[in-house]
This record gives sequence, C-alpha cells and structure tokens, in this order.
Amino acid sequence: MSQRIQRFSRILKLRENDREVEQIALAAERREEEEVLQRLDALGHEKKTALNSFSDNRDRVCSGREIWFQRQSIDVLEKRIDKGKENLSDVQNRISLTEMRLVERHRDVRMMEGYVDRLKDDERLSVIAAEQNELDDISVTRYARRVRGNTVK
Repeated sequence: MSQRIQRFSRILKLRENDREVEQIALAAERREEEEVLQRLDALGHEKKTALNSFSDNRDRVCSGREIWFQRQSIDVLEKRIDKGKENLSDVQNRISLTEMRLVERHRDVRMMEGYVDRLKDDERLSVIAAEQNELDDISVTRYARRVRGNTVK
C-alpha cells in the first residue's frame, strides 16, 4: 500500500509541476499583455500629438508635401496601433487558452490530491485495524490465561 501511495504521490508531484509551469506561462503572458497595452497607450498619445500638430498647421502656410508627410506619419501610427491591437488580441487569446489549461491542471491536481489522501486514509485505517486486532488478540490471550489460572486452583 505504501508503494502505491508513493507512486501516486510522485504522479501528484508531476501534476503540481505541470500546474506551476502553466502558472509561470500565464504570468509571462499577462506581463506581455501589459507591455502591449503600454505600447498601445504610447502610440495613442503619439497619434494624438501628431493629430494636434497636423491641426495646428492650419494657421500657417504649408506645402502640399509637408501636409502629405504629416498625414503619412499619422497613417503609419494608425497602422502600428492596428498591429498592436492585433497583438493584444493574440495575447488575450493565448491568456484565455492558458487559463483553461491551468484550470484543467488545477482540477487534475485536486483530483490526485483527493485520491492520494484517500489512499493514505485507507492505509491509516488498515494500520489502526491491524493494531486493534493485535490488541484484541493480546486481550483474549490474557483473559484466557487468567480464566485458566482461576480454574486450576
């Protein structure tokens, strides 16, 4: 029984390690999500500044080329923002998948913990039952000696 408990305890340890790996992966993905959000925020501020600069030029005379370059820089920022949003969506999808895997790993660990605990309880109960049988045998033997000792006299 103890070999079985040890075997399943090792399996439990492996499943706990798998769960920890998923937790580490989830933490890394959340950091990546935060970085993407910060980049998107910075790009949003940069776009806002570029739009303000573009609109401030209406009071001064600009060549068509300058206006075109300013508009191109705004378009480039918009493309970078769109790309950042796609990256954010990808990261969030990966986070969602990792969370589902983590929940599954956690469920596996809890199930295995319950099984190992039941095995340990069964072993403890069998040890207690064996000890009780030994105590009963000793008690019966002593009682039999005492009864035989009283009838011999």
